[in-house]
Amino acid sequence: MHGDIHPRVAQLVLTLCPGGAERLAIELSQRLVDPFGMTVICLEEAGALAETLNASGIGVIAMRRQQGFRPSLARTIAQLTRAHGIEVLHCHQYSPYVYGSLARLLRPSLRVIYTEHGRHADTPPSLKRKVVNPLLAPLPHAIYAVSEDLRRHMLAEGFPAARVGVITNGIDVGKRPGEIERRKARAELRIPPHALVFGTAARLHAVKGLGTLIDAFARIRSEVSGARLLIVGDGPERDALARRAAEQGLTDAVLFAGYRADARGLLPACDVYVNSSVSEGISLTILEAMAAELPVIATAVGGTPEVVSDGQNGMLIAARDPERLSRAMLALARDERQRRRLAANGRALVVARFTVDRMIDDYAQAYAAAYATRAAR
Repeated sequence: MHGDIHPRVAQLVLTLCPGGAERLAIELSQRLVDPFGMTVICLEEAGALAETLNASGIGVIAMRRQQGFRPSLARTIAQLTRAHGIEVLHCHQYSPYVYGSLARLLRPSLRVIYTEHGRHADTPPSLKRKVVNPLLAPLPHAIYAVSEDLRRHMLAEGFPAARVGVITNGIDVGKRPGEIERRKARAELRIPPHALVFGTAARLHAVKGLGTLIDAFARIRSEVSGARLLIVGDGPERDALARRAAEQGLTDAVLFAGYRADARGLLPACDVYVNSSVSEGISLTILEAMAAELPVIATAVGGTPEVVSDGQNGMLIAARDPERLSRAMLALARDERQRRRLAANGRALVVARFTVDRMIDDYAQAYAAAYATRAAR
């Protein structure tokens, strides 16, 4: 299915600190290393996830970019790709795309693919990008968004419609967790067996709207005796979120588990998964929660409504609305039958549309097509 053409490919990322785009780059590298001989280039530091690739025998190059726009990095990327025999450069997110495109100006035989994974805020289209994007857009062989919503935003920022496709994210669905996995996860987290647990896994960043989640949880704490909120992940907002929970008397009820490489293994500890983001592409953690057969409450932002259908496999609510979020959380807390129905439908959707095998094959075909075009020219 990957075709007979196997160019050497590199992933260009900002860093390999924990995040959705970084996880996807690692997944692509590990699963496609044999046909495409993967290398990962980081514009900044290598990051905590680099060890995962090193253990797989995949090279990681850290460029340690300083703050600000550094055009000279494009020359370095062109030289690096030439020295390592890299023929296709897959750029993840906007800054790597800009540098990768400029590198192609210096090395025209390099084929560039760009995937945009999401937005850091729900702000209007950038005027600067509206000017720059039509100029850079002809340089990559292919441009992809991870959702239809994100594609629409990219068009609003000046990308030509004919240039932008969609490849949605996918995950390894895995087996359905059972009671054994639930007990193990709760024992590890020291959560009582019969507590009702709301959970989320995210980088602790403002775009994830976790303050809203804590506020919503505070509103239902008195209604659901012994309820817990599990937050898996780390990031710049951690201290502020911990203070917010303490100010509302939730220190014992909100568990900050920190960054966990095995975050997916903790999902069975939860009864309901909550995503409170103000902006999203296609959230890998929402997909993983659905694969773990958890009902999902999520904000109707970005590509999330392309995954979560309100009343079918989850509940959609407005962003930045703790009152609405608390009502949705309370409704599922009180209705176990509804939780089971939404959860079963969610897992079925992931199996049908969001598998990692489909995503990997889509990108493998994109690599082969980019190289074939280069060879033909």
